[in-house]
Amino acid sequence: MRLFMLPPTTAVVALFLWSLLVPLTTETSAGVPKGHGEPLGNHRDSDGHVDILTTLPSPQEFWDKYVSKRRPVLFSGAARSSPGMQLWTDEYMLEKFGDLKVRIEGKHQKEGKYPEGEKGIAQDTLRNVLQTYRTRDVYVVSQIPDPLTEQVAVLPFLTCGTFKDHILESNLWLGGHGTQSQIHKDADNAINCLFSGTKTWIMISQDYEHLLPVVSSGGYSARATIDPDDVDLIKYPKFSEVPYTHVDMKPGDCLFIPASHWHQVNSHGSKNLAVSIMMSRLKEVDLSECDGIDLDFKPLSEMNMVFTYDGYSEQTMGDMDPFELRERIVELCSAIKELSFSAVYHEFFHKEDEDNEVINNAIDTEMAKGKSSKQQDLHQNKQIFAILDTDGDNFLSCDEEVLPKLSIETLKNLANIISYDPSNSEEYEFSRMGTEVIRILIEHVINKLSNDKAPKMTKEQFLLRYRAVGGSRPVGSQLYDMMDPSQQGYITREMVLSKMEDVISLYDNGLHPHHTQNMPWQADIEIPGSLINEVGTKQQWKAQKIRDDL
Repeated sequence: MRLFMLPPTTAVVALFLWSLLVPLTTETSAGVPKGHGEPLGNHRDSDGHVDILTTLPSPQEFWDKYVSKRRPVLFSGAARSSPGMQLWTDEYMLEKFGDLKVRIEGKHQKEGKYPEGEKGIAQDTLRNVLQTYRTRDVYVVSQIPDPLTEQVAVLPFLTCGTFKDHILESNLWLGGHGTQSQIHKDADNAINCLFSGTKTWIMISQDYEHLLPVVSSGGYSARATIDPDDVDLIKYPKFSEVPYTHVDMKPGDCLFIPASHWHQVNSHGSKNLAVSIMMSRLKEVDLSECDGIDLDFKPLSEMNMVFTYDGYSEQTMGDMDPFELRERIVELCSAIKELSFSAVYHEFFHKEDEDNEVINNAIDTEMAKGKSSKQQDLHQNKQIFAILDTDGDNFLSCDEEVLPKLSIETLKNLANIISYDPSNSEEYEFSRMGTEVIRILIEHVINKLSNDKAPKMTKEQFLLRYRAVGGSRPVGSQLYDMMDPSQQGYITREMVLSKMEDVISLYDNGLHPHHTQNMPWQADIEIPGSLINEVGTKQQWKAQKIRDDL
């Protein structure tokens, strides 16, 4: 065989040129971008670990070096001052806190599904979680119940000045091995303290947001559509240019995540337990009261946290910052002295709807009922008016009705209306399913019971069908008991028919349950405009699929 050989000089030159070109390309030898189809972080090398501090900064240092610059930092060992880090074994938590209710998600956010708990979809008891989290696809992502806050220590630099007055809420994170988040950003500043297990983080500055495929939630929070397990650089080629830093957290560490700083988290260990404290997006601070005083760790229960949760009622996790809400309202009132229904709707729900003609003509309130997001927004807007419109004229006078009412409690109520998340309550299941699904199910049950061969249906037979359409056992049992009030152990066609409308009414609207009962706006406040044309269309394909499944 005869081999083709380059002259020595030519070969050296070619090798030199190749060595220059290789570092400049982000493609593999096959022409595929580096890291394509691989887990997040393989598209390029990390720019390094975020700063690690072994001593805690002063409040001013924390502001100057990290918060104001939106720069993440790891406080090594800072969580070890929290009693909960030593106390919160599964056995201890079962005994002390087992009956408390928590919000749950699946281990992988990208699936977008909420699992079933003892209290329904997305709602569980801490007892059930602690007994099943090692083998079940469940992850506690919940506002922390008040009884646990006594055993969580707030870092000293947050206990004075503006920082102490702007602690919004605290969240509990608990799961087993394999919990994973999407690439996302949060609206508020956060400090995440790890009590058990380890976490690895990919951190991406907001300066590179323009290179991410972003799905906005309508506020400051958002997520990227990239799969962290399988990064598609053919579909999203700009992501190859995104630099990142990383974080390796061990038990006892606390991580500061700046507001709007993109991140993705993987949790490891048979038990992964963390607590986060959320703070306002601050533009400026007054830390003068911090000067000359000895700062120490302080129990979270002793802080004046804005949103708290008793462990039994409805959560307010993720509600809008009331301090920022006040700023928005004041700014709106500086431009418009009298706020119409349309002006408030545009400001807080659909700023993209520029044409006021869409919502100018009055329509019957009942016509606006339904499941679509805009219908819910309309009803939420009416709830705002129910609080502020004291004279019932469908206009808000800034000087008389709005600005004098902006106490922190009123702002919290308004924030809960504007940013209400149904998954924070046991009503989520009713909201998610809606009247269309439950009506199809009930009609199916009636048809089954109309057959002379099967005139009765047991509870287990009903639950099998209810869970088949996405319901939970606890709520299904509630419905069955409504139809079998005498506890005969079965239901008949007549029993179902007599309770049919009562059952369906539970799923009506999918609106905030606390704001849809006995409210004066239901009869008195009109919804302007022809928005009804944009909302309320039935999803016939979905209805047919449910019928086919049954």
